[in-house]
Amino acid sequence: MRVVLCILLIVSVTSGCTSYHDRETFLKSHSLDNFMADRPQAADLLRQHPALEEWLRTEWNQLIKDYQLVWDNNQPNDSSASEWVPFPEDHLIAIRVSKKLLPADQLLTLSFEICNAQGFPRVDALEAQAAAGKISRPDFVDGFDAIEYDALLRMKENFPKLLPLSGNDATAFYRELLEVPAGFREYQTWSVRTHSQNYIHAQDLYGRRYDRLVKGKKLSATPNN
Repeated sequence: MRVVLCILLIVSVTSGCTSYHDRETFLKSHSLDNFMADRPQAADLLRQHPALEEWLRTEWNQLIKDYQLVWDNNQPNDSSASEWVPFPEDHLIAIRVSKKLLPADQLLTLSFEICNAQGFPRVDALEAQAAAGKISRPDFVDGFDAIEYDALLRMKENFPKLLPLSGNDATAFYRELLEVPAGFREYQTWSVRTHSQNYIHAQDLYGRRYDRLVKGKKLSATPNN
């Protein structure tokens, strides 16, 4: 779903939350409840599907390594739809979802970014391998693709059960999720065919990230979108 969700798994290396001294207060003010307060139409739809709300709360409260998810109501910086941004100094991962999306799509992209952010440990492992010269450039790029693909497969399996939509209620984003093919190579071929420009752009970014890592250069701060 590269057009839909514009996933570029690139880790930020700077912190944006160092001014918050009371972590618990900060977490409470950037929780899933705050997403619902900020996005009332999406919240109304979510309340109609309690199984989805329960799933979201369970996933939200799980630590990713020792990072906690937080809600950020700002527009995504590098995506038209959504992104997740890790802040290593604070051990936080911020999730942003565009206000311009339909309510169902806000819930879909929020759910996806949670699944996608849970691949953060795999991102760390790929980058460590690249920095140590233990992985090739194509395998590094494929590794980032695989993180996204696994998140999409999890979404495809679970989200339609939690938020069943059909007919005119099924958005373009929703229908595209259902079309994600089985098989990683098939997924890559599908991505080229359906979202060629975004897919090629993402591959280029992953490749340039690899190049910087093998040269021992510090990575720039870029959201995962």
